[in-house]
Amino acid sequence: MLDVDVPTIQHLSNYASNLPPKEFRVGKGKRSTIHVGVGDQLSVGIWESIPNGLFSTQGQKRTELGLVVDDKGKIYVPYVGELNVENKTISEVRELILAGLEGKAVDPQVVVNLQANGSHKVIVIGDVARPGQFRVHEDGLSLVEAISEAGGTRNPDYESFVTVVRDDKKFRFGLDDIAEQPANNIWLRPKDIVSITHQPKSFTVFGAVVARRKHDFPSSRLNLSEAIGMSGGLHDGTADATGVFLFRFEDRQKMMPLLPPHEQHNEFETVPVVYRLNLKEPSGLFLTQAFEIKDKDVIYVANSSVSEVNKFISILVSPVTGTLRSGVALAGMP
Repeated sequence: MLDVDVPTIQHLSNYASNLPPKEFRVGKGKRSTIHVGVGDQLSVGIWESIPNGLFSTQGQKRTELGLVVDDKGKIYVPYVGELNVENKTISEVRELILAGLEGKAVDPQVVVNLQANGSHKVIVIGDVARPGQFRVHEDGLSLVEAISEAGGTRNPDYESFVTVVRDDKKFRFGLDDIAEQPANNIWLRPKDIVSITHQPKSFTVFGAVVARRKHDFPSSRLNLSEAIGMSGGLHDGTADATGVFLFRFEDRQKMMPLLPPHEQHNEFETVPVVYRLNLKEPSGLFLTQAFEIKDKDVIYVANSSVSEVNKFISILVSPVTGTLRSGVALAGMP
């Protein structure tokens, strides 16, 4: 249990949570290099310095070749033969062709372009306007670009969650987190799967409040003051303003500086935390405006001691009183 104060709120605000795992970081934010794969279409231009060379004619000194990488990862270049180009970069393919032409063509110059990359695509599915396969461009494709090419989400970003699957790893976060954590806008790799799901964020309030129920987030960000207001506020006469509690599972690394020593060595990745707030203190209302609500938070407002006495009377004393009255009434019958 932690008391909500200024140092606690500052720690929670400064901690960068839900960052992508290292498997999803390509060169610390740099674009990934495109490698040639099976099914890719290459355009190969070969120039020679004389008009009567292997690839030149009287009309032009160059030849354009359209090549497709076969199922073995190879291409065939005249006078060079088969070249294994799978998983090689465009520059490496160019160097291979130049090396194969050495001693055969006259001062050859080679240009290689990727016309269509059949193997360099990502799949975007789920709650988007146009799900499908999208090409990873030579200069890279970011997550936001892929979602944009898929037509964007059908629902607000704060109600959308993104799951990126790469090989046997997956990474999930709220789409609106990209604005707060630009590192989540990762560079995609070929064969990545991006799934967009619609899941409204919600919190639950119970105890001594007017509206005890589950509430959906009305916007991307919500503070504790707004959450209490959505529940109708504290119930007059029954609420204990010194006992406002918020229940949440937090990341253990995030909470490590705030945990007691016996909790710091626990092996569980998350830790259940109860935040306690006293609204009778002068700073209480200001702290509620700085304390941000998260998805699936639970807020509880305790009942006052006077309210508990009244409840005790209504539950235990009233039935006894009613029984005595019935006994008196029966005793008075003839």
